[in-house]
Amino acid sequence: MLEILDTTLREGEQTPYVSFTIEEKIEIARLLDEVGVEMIEAGDPSVSPGVARAVEQIAALGLRAEIVAHSLACRTGIPRARDCGADRVAIFYPTSQIHLEAKLHKTPEEVLDIIREHVAYARSLGLKVRYTAEDATRTDFEFLVQACNAAIEAGADRICFADTLGIMQPHRVAEKVTALRSRLLPCKIDLHCHNDHGLALANAMAGICAGADCVHVTVNGLGERCGIPDLAETIVAFHNLEGVQKYNLRALMELSAYVERASGILTAPNKPITGQNAFTHKSGVHANGVLKDPRTYEPFDPALLGRERKIVIDKYTGRSAVAALLAKYGVQVSPAELEVIVSRIKVLGDTRKRLFEADVIEIAEQVTGRELDVIPHDISALIMIELEAHVYTSAVVRQLRAFKGVQNIYEVTGDYDISAFAGVEDVAALNNLIEEIRTVPGVKRTETRLILKKYNCSS
Repeated sequence: MLEILDTTLREGEQTPYVSFTIEEKIEIARLLDEVGVEMIEAGDPSVSPGVARAVEQIAALGLRAEIVAHSLACRTGIPRARDCGADRVAIFYPTSQIHLEAKLHKTPEEVLDIIREHVAYARSLGLKVRYTAEDATRTDFEFLVQACNAAIEAGADRICFADTLGIMQPHRVAEKVTALRSRLLPCKIDLHCHNDHGLALANAMAGICAGADCVHVTVNGLGERCGIPDLAETIVAFHNLEGVQKYNLRALMELSAYVERASGILTAPNKPITGQNAFTHKSGVHANGVLKDPRTYEPFDPALLGRERKIVIDKYTGRSAVAALLAKYGVQVSPAELEVIVSRIKVLGDTRKRLFEADVIEIAEQVTGRELDVIPHDISALIMIELEAHVYTSAVVRQLRAFKGVQNIYEVTGDYDISAFAGVEDVAALNNLIEEIRTVPGVKRTETRLILKKYNCSS
């Protein structure tokens, strides 16, 4: 049965320019435990005092997941894993010829002795041990077997087959795992697949099908260079394609969004599972099919993740999508009127104008000659704005003051830096204002809250 180790707090923090606070690490660990991952790699305590404190505090949370600390094969690093309260230490040491010659200047015999010594030392401290053969996929296979069996004989119960440079293909991973399974002493096999050729998840799935036990992942696919398999993509792929249904899928979106904010690495709109466009349909043919039966153009129900499908209205839109949008607001039009509305939408789409629902209602009003009072007017809203770390708040405030509809601006504490109070005539104007704000250099993200009631308080 598949196991998942999440290493967002170790591999993920090795993403360039990413550094989590201890509080963020604790929250990420808590959310990972809600998802139900079997292991959380909390970091290497030797990296810094802050990393050590984070591992210690995560280990003290009493989570269901096994807490793993990372360490190079060295006598100073391994005791820190024990002192932090980790359940397991993951000891890594390279095995490829290029690492032995260019980086370590060690003979194969010396490497085997180092692996045996440090795994046995960790076991003597009462730690469970995983041995990671760094750069395993470029290692001579016979030496790889020797190194892994040396670690197992010394007390390791897990071996990690690491595709450190992401050079493997699914069929080759399957071959290697099958061969390892037949040659290794009894142990569990982990897969650490890098994504340098975009094959990390495919390689991991092939390895599991060939007999490996565990996939290493990170939230949003973070990690060195191009990262490793994405947690959400891995869980959903195994859930839908392999029938592994033991994880909490509804917790994935909150976790992904939290790590996006904490890391500052934005999720691409077209990213599978968690991307904004994952369940968004644009083509008229696709929208027509989805409206009739979502199974025509959706591989699975977005409700599985607590998400909803969306149909974009623009020049690719067909009659079915426009009719469905109008029906949502209780607006009925004749077939002839619908044709004209769709034609005008296509003309506007050619101008690259982004159309909102209020724009479609306005077009329908023009075509039918009727006033369709279905979109709220005279809207007040609070627009919460988060800035990039290097940006001065005052510089952004100066630009916001020039925007039509912005009535008051506040510098605030908390997750956001600025709160702008806006008063606009309708939803379309609010959408346009938000889009303008997002174009301001230094604006990282926004969140808009409509004001339902206002109370005047006198002293």
